[in-house]
Amino acid sequence: MIINKLLLILIISPFVAALTGKELLDFAVKQYTKAVHEIKTGVRCPSIGKPTATAWDTLPVVTSDFRVGFYPGILWYLYEYTNDKTWKELAITATEAEADIQYINRTHDIGFDIMGSFGNGYRLTKNEKYSKVIVTAANTLATRFNPKVGCTRSWNSKKPDQFIVIADNMMNLELLFEGSRLSGNQTLYDMAVSHTNVTIREHLRADYSHYQVVMFNETSGQVMKKYTVDGYADHSCWSQAQGWLVSGLTTAYRYTRAEHILRAAEGVAKYFIDKSPADGIPYWDYDVPHDSNHTYIPRDSSAAATAASGLIELYEFTKNDKYLIGFKRIIESLSGDRYRADAKPEYKIPALFLNGTTSFKKSIYDTAMIFGDYYYVKSFKYYLNL
Repeated sequence: MIINKLLLILIISPFVAALTGKELLDFAVKQYTKAVHEIKTGVRCPSIGKPTATAWDTLPVVTSDFRVGFYPGILWYLYEYTNDKTWKELAITATEAEADIQYINRTHDIGFDIMGSFGNGYRLTKNEKYSKVIVTAANTLATRFNPKVGCTRSWNSKKPDQFIVIADNMMNLELLFEGSRLSGNQTLYDMAVSHTNVTIREHLRADYSHYQVVMFNETSGQVMKKYTVDGYADHSCWSQAQGWLVSGLTTAYRYTRAEHILRAAEGVAKYFIDKSPADGIPYWDYDVPHDSNHTYIPRDSSAAATAASGLIELYEFTKNDKYLIGFKRIIESLSGDRYRADAKPEYKIPALFLNGTTSFKKSIYDTAMIFGDYYYVKSFKYYLNL
């Protein structure tokens, strides 16, 4: 037992020694102080950042894109960590500009958008106006629920019999859980639990990798097809969705305390850790062949950051050191010269780290990703002892 404890200290200690909360926070404040001077907060939100660009690509604040809630979320975390009211004022401006998203029913990503902005805002301010937005948004998302399938619809389809659900959608269920908690509406909670159970049953494989997409028959609820859109192949495991599952299933356990959900969260977490390279940052897909036909295989730092936020919460629930070690390895790597956004003189983007991959197939890789920065900043809580 003593030897095992010593080995654990040796494994963990390099990561503890390399980082402090102050170092992480100082860098984030420096980079986002630059970013806010380039972004029209309350009008546009950052999405993707090319390493040599001086400003982020941006999106309008009210859109169905899943990324617009992350910028307000980062601002809220910076306010929480610094107690600087400048960040609070920016966060309020960015958040309240997105209020109309609560009514958008054409996308499942309303969960990402509302919880990043209004969810964090309510957590820190207890502004009842924000809680009402969360509840309204949860009821909007609930309109996409199909009781035959047991899930909320992810992507819309032109074919009336197709009901498409993606693994990523686990991340949107926090809106249903939180909407239920704030309103007392049990139906919202039941929908989120149902969707979680179907995801575990249909998306997860025996080894806890996943199918990104499951197509159901909208009328019967039967599975029609399992496949991928963003991953390497239908049989492969796309690392970004694996990261979503680590975080999403852990969140579902937070609200339900259901043991079968915890087992699933641990399963996908162990897969993420065990299948990733030594630095904890996965390739964009775990199953891309490393051969002469694939001469360059990008990493996905944003998948790692997402997973890290789930791993540290999973550690808090289980006290399993595997998750703590995995978490620290990721944060240490993202903070090092290989991934950090200021690691080379030619890097100008006011982000925190690079090498994010949204879609290798669409040539979107080796960039800064706003959602990667969000989950990275969220993880600072551990280092700041909050």
